[in-house]
Order: sequence, then C-alpha cells, then structure tokens
Amino acid sequence: MAERAESGEPSAPDLDALDGASNILLLAPSLGSRGRNAGMELLARTPPEKTNVLSISYTESPTEFVDRWTERVGVDPSRGGIVAVGQSEARVDNSAWAVRTVENPSDLTGVGIELSELLSGMANASDEDEHIAVSFHSITSLLQYADVQRAFRFLHVVTGRVKTVGGVGHYHIDPEAHDKKTLATLKGLFNAVVEVDEDGNWDIQQ
Repeated sequence: MAERAESGEPSAPDLDALDGASNILLLAPSLGSRGRNAGMELLARTPPEKTNVLSISYTESPTEFVDRWTERVGVDPSRGGIVAVGQSEARVDNSAWAVRTVENPSDLTGVGIELSELLSGMANASDEDEHIAVSFHSITSLLQYADVQRAFRFLHVVTGRVKTVGGVGHYHIDPEAHDKKTLATLKGLFNAVVEVDEDGNWDIQQ
C-alpha cells in the first residue's frame, strides 16, 4: 500500500503494476473525494496529449468533470468524450470535449450506444501511439436502475468493447453499498482491482 501524501490526498502507488490490465474495478467510498481523485490518477497515467479520455457518469455534470480534469492535468486530452447519464441537457464550453446525454438512467441500451459511438470515434481517429482511457462512475449508481444480472450483461459488453479498442477502463463501485455476493459476481468482469480506503491508502490486486 502507498502512504498518504502530505496534501492529504492518496499518493498513487506504482501504477506500473496495472500494465496489461484492460479493465480495472475501483473500490472506493462514494462519499468524499477519495474515489474521484483515484479515478483521475488512473485516467492521467498516460500523457494527456496522447490520451483519448471517455467519461461515463451518473453523478457528475460534464462541466464538473472537465473542471476536475483541468485542475489535475492542466491541459486538454487528445480527444475527450463524456456520456452524461440522467441529464437531459449538458454541455461544456470546450471544443476538446464531445458531450452526449442519456436522460433516462435505466436506458442501458441508450448508454451503450452513446458510449460505443464515442469510443469508436476515438479508436478510428487515434494514432498508433495514442491511448484510450475510460472512466465509468459508477457501478453503484448503475445498480440503482438495473438488477445485478442486467448490470453484469451490460458491463460485460462495455468491458469487452474497451478491450477490443485497446483501451483501459476503470469502473467505480462503493464496496460498502453492496453485499459480498454482488461484489464477487462483478469482480469476474475485471482483470485487476484497485482499492482505495477512506484514508487514501491504495491496494492493487491482480
């Protein structure tokens, strides 16, 4: 585990341990900033000018996400995409980011279509030395609108798509919000697990 940084934010461990992992389950509390900060660290593993960033969020507006990205990274990604779930209208005042909305959070087909279109556009436009980084926030929110079986099928498609385009995705879940059976079922979709506790300590499991 990594020690905490002086700023009080989690100090990222050696993220090289995640090399080769295409889909990562991020276990972190829903409350507070630990989970979001850890997610941003995972998105920022590669140089931003060579990174295509795709965010799928049930809980954060596109403007809030872009502001956090800018605060953490300082520059725009090569290409940015945001799927805002549960929002009827959303936009950002930055041409580097394409924003799609899905008003009904229960509409997994709609979420999948918007996600796939943005991901395909990034994959088709990217150079060989560019990266694709995906953030899904969050599985805990998804499970408010779909049962475990439906969510599993949906995430199976999403993780497969991310792997197909050579991307790396991380998917937030609050471990305290779900029973052990649900967590065990979902873990089967991922080839790495990152856990961040309330004190900001990281633990990476392959």
